[in-house]
Amino acid sequence: MTGSADVALRAGVSRSTVSQILNGRAHLFSEETVARVRETAAAMGYRPSLAGRTLVRGKSDIVITLIPDITFGPTVREFVDLLTEGLAKEGLTNLLRLSSSEDSLQDAVLGLRPHSIVTMAPLRPEDIERLEKQGIYVIGQSQAFQAAADMAIGRLQAEHLLGQDYKRIAVVRPRSKREQYSAPEREKGVLEYGGLHAMEVLPTLEIGLTSDEALKAVRSLPAGRVGLACYNDEVALAILGAALREGVSIPAEMGIIGVDNSVIARASTPTITSISMDLELNVRELVSHVVSGQELRLPPEATDEYARGFTVIQGGTTRQ
Repeated sequence: MTGSADVALRAGVSRSTVSQILNGRAHLFSEETVARVRETAAAMGYRPSLAGRTLVRGKSDIVITLIPDITFGPTVREFVDLLTEGLAKEGLTNLLRLSSSEDSLQDAVLGLRPHSIVTMAPLRPEDIERLEKQGIYVIGQSQAFQAAADMAIGRLQAEHLLGQDYKRIAVVRPRSKREQYSAPEREKGVLEYGGLHAMEVLPTLEIGLTSDEALKAVRSLPAGRVGLACYNDEVALAILGAALREGVSIPAEMGIIGVDNSVIARASTPTITSISMDLELNVRELVSHVVSGQELRLPPEATDEYARGFTVIQGGTTRQ
């Protein structure tokens, strides 16, 4: 197996020079030396070990992504896939960790000496301070920004329903504790838009994802045309199935809009109208901040620009 000593011998430099050039300290050497070492290492198929890179740099190539304790749905999976792919192109490895507001970072996490932490979940101030003292980048959106983004999603749902002539609306949200990270703010967005535009807003419906609970929710609605803003596509699918079982005409009597533009929304009959999010744009921005080490602290007022990536994908559940 080729080692750094073999590369050093062929390149005509010291083993220490090989180690430093291949572990982030190429700026200490001439361009000619750097090029020779890199070309020799590539020709010999040599890559420095993770332990060696960590020792030289003081941190590893690992990026820890903190995910809130929510259902690992299609949008989260796509986000993680895109982030992992983007980081890999920069020579970084993505490691996932589930978190909750009560969690603190364990010593074991700090023991990994991560390059940085991408946080989709709120971190306690003392955890952030501890990480920054260790020279670890913390990249992520504030809890206030995430709340503002979720409200924007709710407003967009209500706006679409009104545009399709559903002047009476209701929110349908899941009962699961795992979904309470975003559900309250999305509900607020719907209620806010409905109130500002003189829509009749019915009491919010909370359901478990079972056919019985979905049927109970549908049966609780008053007679007449109504638009339902569902937390996500899974909730929308449950409501759609219950409504069809009850003989409700979709979309004439009931309009349904979800969130995520998932496979189930596109594959259902009728297809479910949903909100799509431009995850690629978000991930590219995150990766650029990870690589540069610049902070990503978007204020709530920045959601107007961020929300431009939210798009209504028209399906059969609201089409006139």
